[in-house]
Amino acid sequence: MQLSTVKIAWRNLGRARKRTGLVVAAIALGQLTVVFVNCMMAGMYDDMLDTITGPLIGHVQLHHKEWREERAMDLYVDGLSGVRRRIERVEGVESISPRIYSAVLTAPGEKSDKPADAEPGMVIGVDVALETGDGGILEGLPADRQPGNRAVVVGRALAAKLGIKPGQQIALIGQDADEFPASDLFRVKAVIRSSADIVNRMGVVMSLADAGEFLAMPDQAHEIVVQGADLERAGMLAAEIAELPGMESAEVLSWREAAPELVQMIDMKGVFDLIFLAILFVAAAAGIANTAVMSTFERTREFGMLLAVGTRPGRIVRMVLIESVILGLVGVAIGSLIGAALVKVTGHTGIDYAALAGMSGEGTDFGFKGLNFSYIIHPKFEWRHVIFGVVAVTMTSVIASVWPAALAARLEPVEAMRS
Repeated sequence: MQLSTVKIAWRNLGRARKRTGLVVAAIALGQLTVVFVNCMMAGMYDDMLDTITGPLIGHVQLHHKEWREERAMDLYVDGLSGVRRRIERVEGVESISPRIYSAVLTAPGEKSDKPADAEPGMVIGVDVALETGDGGILEGLPADRQPGNRAVVVGRALAAKLGIKPGQQIALIGQDADEFPASDLFRVKAVIRSSADIVNRMGVVMSLADAGEFLAMPDQAHEIVVQGADLERAGMLAAEIAELPGMESAEVLSWREAAPELVQMIDMKGVFDLIFLAILFVAAAAGIANTAVMSTFERTREFGMLLAVGTRPGRIVRMVLIESVILGLVGVAIGSLIGAALVKVTGHTGIDYAALAGMSGEGTDFGFKGLNFSYIIHPKFEWRHVIFGVVAVTMTSVIASVWPAALAARLEPVEAMRS
């Protein structure tokens, strides 16, 4: 391709600056929308994925086959210590978190000026050392506030209903695994906020040993949450664990199988990517096709003169195509730069979706399917959205300018010069 063809194409775009500016602005706006909105969606869905595969669900879950449906106390995984040892031998396993769950009635264990009614609660027995580490239900909880030795931590919503503060006692009334009544007093070590909604609303979190003693469940657990080294291998990891000896009475699920409704939400991201890419296609096609057609009709005489002096029709076609591609790429470049700058700024500050939607009084998170999802979105820059825009606009530019280019190439020199 001759360099002069590119120079002529560039010069021709400058001859209609207003039209060129409008088209570039339209394409830039489309690309800005693609980059910023898709990066915002990427940040939101990554946060959702981290929450879903975080402490409550994990990468793989293991239960008694009937426990998820009935939630009965006697539907537990027996021989917990042996099961843990077998799972630890599976390649790719990073952590194993056994848990005990039991619905109870809770009440203040001490007299107060404003006695509270009993409130429904949920005893959650956990491996404290694991759950206070990265990604656990009690992540980052200091040692002086951790449960253990008949001390518990209580979710903030339940503590507010009961009027309980750290240092006070909480009374628990329920039923143990042998269907006998179970009741006792525990000291409240801390009131916490967790990424697990059930902990915030009604959780009484205690050590696995305390829960086992209170509910007559020695070396047993209702649920085992496994975190693997690679989220993409969660399905394979679940299959390997299910094949271990002694797992015949257990249900082993990957996170996709354990939370199908949430998985559908995650999988919608690809649909939104296509929607906003279609917006860019429409903006580019409309602007470039209009510019190419108008430019062709306005320059009929010029094209006729070029053809008369020996310019080949193919060069005329290339000239029109190059003009369209330059228009598209300049618009994409401007839109990408502005979009990337917005993503960089908002990626640090975050975007309060609740405030934008007029729900500023709703707090910073919301509960869904037992999990807490944040209203604060941190856009995440991904180069693929810029690349998608470049490819989409380049293709659109060529397609939209084919017909105008063909018209220009088929002009009769004499008739074109007379027009």
